[in-house]
Amino acid sequence: MLNLRLSVLLGALVVSSLAGCAQLDRGSDDEPPELNLPDGFRSEVLYSPMKMDSSSWVSLATDGKGGLFASDQYGALYHVSIPPIGSDPEDTEVTKLDLELGHAQGLLWAFNSLYVVVNSEEGISGRSSGLYRVTDTDGDAVLDSVHALTHFEGWGEHGPHGVVLGPDGASLYLVAGNHTELPETYEPVVPQVWQTDQLLPSLRDPRGHAADRQPPGGWVVRTDSLASKLELISVGYRNAYDLAFSADGELFTFDSDMEWDLGMPWYRPIRVLHVTSGSEFGWRTGSGKWAEYYPDNLPAVAEIGQGSPTGVVSGKDAAFPRKYRQGLFIFDWSFGTIYHVTLKARG
Repeated sequence: MLNLRLSVLLGALVVSSLAGCAQLDRGSDDEPPELNLPDGFRSEVLYSPMKMDSSSWVSLATDGKGGLFASDQYGALYHVSIPPIGSDPEDTEVTKLDLELGHAQGLLWAFNSLYVVVNSEEGISGRSSGLYRVTDTDGDAVLDSVHALTHFEGWGEHGPHGVVLGPDGASLYLVAGNHTELPETYEPVVPQVWQTDQLLPSLRDPRGHAADRQPPGGWVVRTDSLASKLELISVGYRNAYDLAFSADGELFTFDSDMEWDLGMPWYRPIRVLHVTSGSEFGWRTGSGKWAEYYPDNLPAVAEIGQGSPTGVVSGKDAAFPRKYRQGLFIFDWSFGTIYHVTLKARG
């Protein structure tokens, strides 16, 4: 259980979240940010990486024992020991892991291992973008061995991102942005018919952003604990950062907009998407994006507006009131906002 907490990537700020939305008051450089929360909720600052050493943590994962693993965007991995609720938050202990691995944007504890999605052209000790498995080989409760499972070609803000465990307890799901090439080898579940086949030539971004990126854009793959094979299950994203399974075992993500397209007919706002097997969401560069009414393109579950999507967390394991456990918490970096999305089955 997450007890009464959600771990949020705002300097390891931990918060009990909301019905509609919570917003961040960024405060001053000397004071931690505050969240404007609905009545009955409160937040605690456990640790502020930016205040301590100017690092920027971009991924968190539970360790199965009440603690967290964390990653600096351009640096090392950390373990966070969290004091019990009701105790002094300053008792939080942060330990840098003694591993030649970092630059991670996805972390997951599963199969008695830490899975790490590295997002970097060079990485640490040459460990560039890819999926890595970190284990404790001698049983001393210290992670000491790094094994590369698969390589990804792509890095940066639109590179490889999150990894989550499937509801079957045996599968891993990974998401990558549209500047990440498809894996070298994969088994397609998605029909591979993603040509840019529109009547009029696409109007590409005049500043050159993603002008050379080809379909199918960002993608989601499914694999096993050893990454023995990758199944391409969904494509057509711009830059979805994270994934989460709902209480019903359905997979969702939160995709980004191209803010420079605002006001254009092809603009697509940030939106929650239902990641069904074999789905295509129609990202194409410039004006070539598919409209929602295309029959081979799935529409959004919810459209939010402008922003920069980051984390997605299911409420199913949180000790929150029932209405929160049935939905998703989604996080917007641009405006420092947490949204709760209520999910209702239809069809």
